[in-house]
Amino acid sequence: MQGVFNRDMKPFDELTRLGRIRRMRQLATAALMNYGVDEAHIDLVRQAGNTLFRVKTSNLPRSEAPDGLFEEGQYLLRVHEPGYQEPEAIELELTWLAAMRREADLPVPEPIKTLDGQWVLSINVPGIQGTRYCSLLRWIKGRSVKNHFQPHHLRAQGRLMARLHNFSIQWQPPAGFCKRKFDWDGLFQSDVGSGMANAEAWALLSPLHREAFSFVAERIRDVMNDWGQGLDVFGLIHGDLGVDANLFFWHGEPRAIDFDDSGFGYWAFDLAVALDTCRDDPAYPCYREALLNGYAEFRSMPEKQAEQVELFLAGLQVYWNLWAIGGTHLYPSLLQEYNDLIARKAEFVVRYARQRGDLNKTPPNTGST
Repeated sequence: MQGVFNRDMKPFDELTRLGRIRRMRQLATAALMNYGVDEAHIDLVRQAGNTLFRVKTSNLPRSEAPDGLFEEGQYLLRVHEPGYQEPEAIELELTWLAAMRREADLPVPEPIKTLDGQWVLSINVPGIQGTRYCSLLRWIKGRSVKNHFQPHHLRAQGRLMARLHNFSIQWQPPAGFCKRKFDWDGLFQSDVGSGMANAEAWALLSPLHREAFSFVAERIRDVMNDWGQGLDVFGLIHGDLGVDANLFFWHGEPRAIDFDDSGFGYWAFDLAVALDTCRDDPAYPCYREALLNGYAEFRSMPEKQAEQVELFLAGLQVYWNLWAIGGTHLYPSLLQEYNDLIARKAEFVVRYARQRGDLNKTPPNTGST
């Protein structure tokens, strides 16, 4: 569906937040018509990065999935953030999700095609400059356990992650599709959405943090060079699946949502992401054991990979900090929101490097970078 930007309308970026929401709701209504939905109740879920709407309608066919996986008649409409992902990357994500549902009955979102058979809808509407890309998925039942998780939740998560990894190993992505990579450049050099390449953000680090971050990054480089990118170590991963985010539970069973940040990466990195929320918890060894034991129920991970999970966990903090430091440098108004988290994650990296390296013994100044 095509439209023309109305030059008499106020530019989208100059609108109030309420004005932007109203305009995005108009886009959502227009987008849904491409799926055969001409009557729906639309609720805003979030407008940060992607704009997400919860859609309730009876216009679409029922799911063939087992009862209890999806909320019948409810859907998630994503209006993808301009410039964050290329349409080919979104299409690979949706093709992968559809295959996981169709071929392995995995508890992941099920995407829905447009009336003309497209996974990714491109749309132009008056009042929103440029082309926007949309996707529609069935709404998964479940609840977050972020504030009260236990080791058994990590064990269940490990089982699910092993099943996801097993599917990635045997599934062949369509030729010509691409997705981000969580390789060395992808973690420590690329622009991953802050507006500044991580390679440039290194210069903004304090000397202590730069030393600790470099220690971790260089060891990850050595590991990646040693392992290579064969299917025994590397493939399509969720990349953002933790008990504090993107993992729901329903009657004790885990479901994975929000594959927007998925890409090609190391299985050990995906497990490190799963442990991020409990990295500073005194019970961390119990959570780690539960996750890996659950994983081992469906997939064997060689010890040489499992023993590097903490290195990848430290690398995850470096990766996140470079993103946040670059972003807050460009947008200083966000610093107050991110400063404490930047400091805590940097402190974790410094502790890790001191325990395994020969950093100076001066207490870290993690109040700022």
